Amino acid sequence: MVVVALAGAARAQENLPFGPSNYEHDFQQFAPFDLDLDNMADDQWSGYFFEYNKLFWSYSGERVVVGNEELEDEITWFDGVQTVTLSGDGQFAEVIYQVNPQDEVDPDKPVPPPHLIHNTLRDVPPDAGFALGNRYEVGYQDQGHGWLLGILDGPELNQSQFYGFALQDTNDDGVPDGLPPFIDTDYTNATDIANDGNVFQQGNGPTAGGDLRAFGWGSVPILFETPPGYLTGFRDYLNVLAGAAIGTQVGPMAYVGNYGASTEDDEPPIDFFRLADDIDEDGIFGTGFIVDADGNIILIFTDFEDLHEFNIFFDSVFVRSTTETDGVELMWTHQLTNNHYQAKHQNNRLSISGGARFLRLYDQFRVDAEGSILGRSFWDTSFTNQIVGPQVAMSWVNQRQRWRLSADTRFLFGYNVADWDQLGLMGEELIPGALNRPLYARPTAFSHGLRELEFSPVAELRVQASYHVWKGAALKLGYTGSYIGNIRRAAPSVRYALPEMGYVDTGGEDFLINGFDLGVEFVY
Repeated sequence: MVVVALAGAARAQENLPFGPSNYEHDFQQFAPFDLDLDNMADDQWSGYFFEYNKLFWSYSGERVVVGNEELEDEITWFDGVQTVTLSGDGQFAEVIYQVNPQDEVDPDKPVPPPHLIHNTLRDVPPDAGFALGNRYEVGYQDQGHGWLLGILDGPELNQSQFYGFALQDTNDDGVPDGLPPFIDTDYTNATDIANDGNVFQQGNGPTAGGDLRAFGWGSVPILFETPPGYLTGFRDYLNVLAGAAIGTQVGPMAYVGNYGASTEDDEPPIDFFRLADDIDEDGIFGTGFIVDADGNIILIFTDFEDLHEFNIFFDSVFVRSTTETDGVELMWTHQLTNNHYQAKHQNNRLSISGGARFLRLYDQFRVDAEGSILGRSFWDTSFTNQIVGPQVAMSWVNQRQRWRLSADTRFLFGYNVADWDQLGLMGEELIPGALNRPLYARPTAFSHGLRELEFSPVAELRVQASYHVWKGAALKLGYTGSYIGNIRRAAPSVRYALPEMGYVDTGGEDFLINGFDLGVEFVY
């Protein structure tokens, strides 16, 4: 409008891009809707228009597995009769007690091998779901000819799901600080992960073997691709002087935060520090020392034949996903003439359009995990699909008195620049060489990024019914369905590999949008 006002001369031609020079308006926005003598609508109107639609759209989802689906594990196992090698798709459960060749086992009742562990989070967000958004359109038309500027804002679909055991908020400050609810207070005392004022400090019952707590086993398994030996370390679950006679006494929590025991039994003559389990039962502890009769250390040793492969079971996992679309389009519209039809009432109009469009589809997938041998970890992955290109459209309108029915199809020849980003932090509680932790692993922060280029066609169908309340205002109800090809999504692109995760190229996929529109239109 500023450019037109400052122009040196304005030519009086019809269908100027911003409106004809001889256009006048009576400012009667709320005047009755115009009907001719045959009770038909007057379609020879010119002017500016603005349309707003509230969108209630559904995005297509897919089944996403959290964890590596291609992990193959192998273990050598003595079943009491022979030594066999087992392999399978997954990871074998941790073996607490070994069966040694010198043990006499009934051949008819061999010791069963450990079972295979699989990823149990096999259907997590993003699922199909509805979200609210906005669509704005402004333009000008003169007997069906003109231009249109459309802006899409959203919808933004946010989904989340919690898995595992949630910690209790013991002092009502909004911060979980107490034991998970499945642990009875009778099995805790004042030394167990508690802040001042925590109800678990009461110690109001019998305790589980003094300071011994077999906590930290977790409930949510997630399998990761790892370098050879990455998950092996020295284990300290048992009392090495008692074994199965006492059973498992501590768990993965021991020594990290020191929620478990710190000393062994009072034999030999001094208190032993925690000793790594003698997994091969050859009489040599995984790590430890030997003292003489006076308690003097005479040998410190490490038995690498006692290395143990750990499982990763998080206490809790929180999954969040965000999917959002937005964009802008600029179209020039031309109405096809129907003057050659020998009909009195021609209440159908057909228009064709051409222009350009930019469509952005943002998809984010984040996982926050607590517990296990890794401790607090998170990985946040996103894909931003930026689709741009020429667009063509065809529109059909049928006018009957105050009612108008329209169908609009669009096709975008889209060039997709898809940016992938990932950042995270793995293993807050990893301590290299600590008991009940991998031998070499340590906390690792990472940030990755790359770009994929795709041809992403976009096909869209809009069907709307409108009712003209006044001359310059109408109420609208419609449906929008869109197909987007070769787009990239965040959740399936995660490579579950320790210590630094990574990218999986799953190729482009189809994306569907369906939903309803409720809006208003103003004509000036």
